[in-house]
Amino acid sequence: MSLPQSLPSEGERKPFWKRKPSGEKPTIGNLRRSVSAQPTAGPSQSMPATPSEPTVPMTTKQALASHAEEGLHDHCMILLQNLDSIVADFAIVIEGSKQRRAPVRPTPAPTTSRYSIDTLEESQEFYDAETGNDSQLLAIQHETDEEEESKSDHEAASDEDSASEVEGSASDEKDQPPPSASTSAYPPKPHSLDPLPAQWVKRRTTVPPPAIAAPSLISFLRKNVGKDLSTISMPVSSNEPLSLLQRASEQLEYSHLLDSAASATSESSAHRLLYITAFAISTLSYSRAKERAIRKPFNPMLGETFELVREDRGFRFVAEKVSHRPVRMACQAESEKWTFLQAPSPTQKFWGKSAEMMTDGRVRVILHTTDDRFNWTPATCFLRNIIAGEKYVEPVGSMTVTNESNGEYATVTFKTKGMFSGRSEDVVVQAYDHYGDELPVSLTGKWTHALTLTGGDNNNKDKEIWRADELPGNGGKQYGFTTFATQLNEITSLEQGKLPPTD
Repeated sequence: MSLPQSLPSEGERKPFWKRKPSGEKPTIGNLRRSVSAQPTAGPSQSMPATPSEPTVPMTTKQALASHAEEGLHDHCMILLQNLDSIVADFAIVIEGSKQRRAPVRPTPAPTTSRYSIDTLEESQEFYDAETGNDSQLLAIQHETDEEEESKSDHEAASDEDSASEVEGSASDEKDQPPPSASTSAYPPKPHSLDPLPAQWVKRRTTVPPPAIAAPSLISFLRKNVGKDLSTISMPVSSNEPLSLLQRASEQLEYSHLLDSAASATSESSAHRLLYITAFAISTLSYSRAKERAIRKPFNPMLGETFELVREDRGFRFVAEKVSHRPVRMACQAESEKWTFLQAPSPTQKFWGKSAEMMTDGRVRVILHTTDDRFNWTPATCFLRNIIAGEKYVEPVGSMTVTNESNGEYATVTFKTKGMFSGRSEDVVVQAYDHYGDELPVSLTGKWTHALTLTGGDNNNKDKEIWRADELPGNGGKQYGFTTFATQLNEITSLEQGKLPPTD
């Protein structure tokens, strides 16, 4: 008996979506069908029936009918099962291909630990110890009373040894000298002030007047609004015969205020604070002459130095340019009673009718007599009337001088005037303790002329502690220099033949 054309022969294979898997699980449709629904090759092949029912042979028509009775759900389940098997086979093929392409890497030999003994002991302190055998049993040893007593004696002896070692190390630390103060922001007291002390040297009091008038700055500044003036090339006639290094040394013109602060050991710390504050204000007085506002100092070369020895004032000063862009200098002055140091970085901004002059870099002063340490940031100044009118320099805002030793501080307030009132010269200083409460002492006056100490006891009430020196001769025709400024670039017998090539 031959099969119908609708059924495939044994040599033909059905597409996978028409084939049933060999391990097909019984479905709901199969459970509903009769056990004789399986296709057979002929009537001779039959399905064994249950003992209560007779065996019924399965014909081709019955097989076709059973196939037709299968629902859509059964066909979808069969299709998904075949797809799963194909995907699994494909994954196996890909994995085998990767293994064939991957190079064979030799098994790395076991390496020894590179940790030190101390590191191993510290890192493995709370880890399990290495097992000596594979046994899971825990051996508990019983110690006799004699063994326990000997063990406790040994532990007590080791504790005593460790305590003695700790005491010995503590005594050694006490015997060792403290770390040098040079590592901090404040240097220690100098052991020597060579070449001080020295004989008094006669110095000049005037400088030759300028041969060429200062040029107009409008043509140079109108195209550089908001830029740093130190980056603008100007004619040499716009400079004064001083460099930025020498300008930095002008801060020590009234160094006697530092001497007064260091000598005021019997007075309160607030009085020493106000002496230092008066010194900080006096550093602005060099610009009181309006002729100083029309010229700027020379920009020194990188690595250039300047040294100043004032035997009459008892201090020595050295400065060096340590950075070119941005401009930064480092300077330090030393005396028997105090040390002054700063790393200033002056910058200027042009804002049309005025120029803002700022100095980045804290000033630090230490008094060796009382070990008080002070610091402050110089006040911001404005150069007014650049385009038209009389030019002048005016400090603005406020400045705070802090005593790092006890937390006291003094606030300097520069008063302002109206737009058409000219330069403001009034200044008020109020001292505060470390809690922020006002102290009964203060300073009043003008930053261009004098400062008066008010408050305190009857001896110091309304006492003038600073007054600016008069300009020498006709100061208006000598760049507006003070007597101290005219002596800065003079080589005296103290410096003759002893200056380095960088000066």
